[in-house]
This record gives sequence, structure tokens and C-alpha cells, in this order.
Amino acid sequence: MIIKKEDIFKKAPSTRYQGSKRRILPWLYDNLKDLDFHTVFDGFGGTGSVSYLFKLMGKKVTFNDILASNYLAGVALIENESVKLDRDDVDFILHENGFNYPSFIEDNFRGTYYLSRENRWLDVVSLNIRMLSQKYKGDILRKKQALANHILFQACLCKRPFNLFHRKNLYLRTARVKRSFGNKKTWNTSFQRLFLKFNEEISQKIFSTKLKHTALCEDIMKVRRKKFDLVYLDPPYARKNERHPKDYHSLYHFFEGMLDYDNWAERINWNTRNHCLVQEKTGWDKDSIEENFDKLFRKFQNSIIVVSYGSPGVPSIDTIRKLLNKYKSVVYIKQRQYCYKLNRKNGGLYEVLLIGK
Repeated sequence: MIIKKEDIFKKAPSTRYQGSKRRILPWLYDNLKDLDFHTVFDGFGGTGSVSYLFKLMGKKVTFNDILASNYLAGVALIENESVKLDRDDVDFILHENGFNYPSFIEDNFRGTYYLSRENRWLDVVSLNIRMLSQKYKGDILRKKQALANHILFQACLCKRPFNLFHRKNLYLRTARVKRSFGNKKTWNTSFQRLFLKFNEEISQKIFSTKLKHTALCEDIMKVRRKKFDLVYLDPPYARKNERHPKDYHSLYHFFEGMLDYDNWAERINWNTRNHCLVQEKTGWDKDSIEENFDKLFRKFQNSIIVVSYGSPGVPSIDTIRKLLNKYKSVVYIKQRQYCYKLNRKNGGLYEVLLIGK
């Protein structure tokens, strides 16, 4: 597929997910377009921005992420090539349909993330998405539900300060104070309007390449070894002054709970103020991260390996390069300065690509 570099950013679906590479997709394209590969494995797929780039490039993509909420993005945007939500689907999802609606969010997250009426709306819509099973079966149902949840999650992120669920901070939305950050207009936009907006946008992003793309939801260490021409690795990033790499499970636990609605109560750590889920070990901490890199490099040594990482970080770029050199005779390093959208003062940070051939 021929794609113009200047079109990449506007073609990729928008997201407010922390760590998303969407803003640097043109730079990634510049550094990857001349590599010789057809099949690609995106091991830490997130909400799918880089996998979407590979799909735009005409590659056969296998998307993977350990979070169920991210896996649905892989189903909706990468694996899916034609299924969309039609007008009847959207009407069914957004309105009460006579079911006996539960009230778990309304009862247990009052004053935590959203207003009471918004919590009630989320309870309703969450059940409606599950009840799409009354209208569809099989793979069509799976893709319709993946789309609906992904769209819902994008709407949820818009209405959260910092686009996260890391603390109980609804007061940042509701306080009558002068603001130096945030988007009050978006916060005050109804969930229904945001859902319609994202459905319209994402419907335009679904396209077919006539290739069979796959979405997985697995621990990358346990993914069955398979031959890929290229493996792209964007693992949780650890800064020098932090004890652990970013824990996306704790940042987006609310989505994971919504997807396991009937078992949500049993999974919550009720000792936490924001009712996050019981902490799950990710296997990516500062004591094991070098060992994990080595295991992954050994596992995928027969593929071109591309690592996306931040600098300065732990381990250092030089350490990662040395580990990669154990399995690859040639390692190229590309870097560019990068600052996060919500923190313009973090100068001195670099996005780095290590390409092992």
C-alpha cells in the first residue's frame, strides 16, 4: 500500500491514551518503511496506533496486549476490516431498552470519576453493549462489541482529568476555579454526544487490506513463538526516579472492570479510595526488566527486532543495545526529542528506536 507520510497522522484514530505513539507515527514510518518485512508482531499494542500504521503500510499485523480493554482496540481497528455500528446499533446502545439495569458504577463510584447521572448512564450502556448478543452471534457480535466498547472508552477518557483513573479526583472537573489545564468544554459534553462523535470518526477508520490480521490478549512472555518478519516492542517505560515502570493496569483498571462487570466486585481492592482492581504482577519491574528484554530478544531473534523506548530510562539505551547485540550483529539507533502532551516542561526526554537486523 502506498501511503503518504503527511497523511499518516490524520488517518490514524485519535486517542488520549498515555504513552500512545500516534503523534510520532510519521517519524516511525520514516525509520521503518525501508525495512524488508511483510508480517509484523506488535507485542505491547496499547490502543493500536503503531499496529494501525503497519496496517496502513500493507503489512500483515498480529496485535497483542495483556489488557482486555486494549485487546478490544486491536479487534476493532486492526483485525476488523468491515464491521461497523449501524444506526440501529447506536440507538440500542445509547438508550434504555426495558432491561433490568444494574447500578454497580452508580452505587460504588459516586464522586470518584464521573457525576452521578454519568455513572448511571455508564451502567446502562455497559449492559446494552453486552446485550448486543440478542441481535448478533459469533464473529460479528465480537467485533460489534469490541467497537462499541472501544468507542465508549474513548469517550470516558475525554471526560477524565489527565485521561486516567489513577486517583479519585472528580473535584478537578467540578471545582469552580480558574484552570491552567484540562478541557472544561469536553468535560461538560454529554457522554452520548461523545459516543456519537467517536463512532463517526472510528467508522471512517475501518478499512480492508485483504489480509488476515489478528488480535491477541496474552502475556507476551507466553505468546507461542511464531515466525514474524518484524517484531515491534514498546514495553512499559521506567524513568530513573521511579520505582517501577508505568503500570497500565492500575491506570486503566476502570475499563478492565467494566469488561468483567459481573465479577467486578470480587476483583476490587476495597481498601483503595478509587476502588482500583487488586494489583496484578506485570513482570515488568526494575529488578526484572533487563532479564525480560533478554528473553524477548532471544525469543524473537529470527525476526527484525524494533524496540521503542524512552531516554533517560531504566535500563539505559546502551544497556538495551548491548542485550540486543547478543542476538543481532547490526543495531541501529534513532532518536528524537519528545515531550508528553500533558507535561510540556519535561524537556530532555527522547523517544528512541533500536533496530536489530
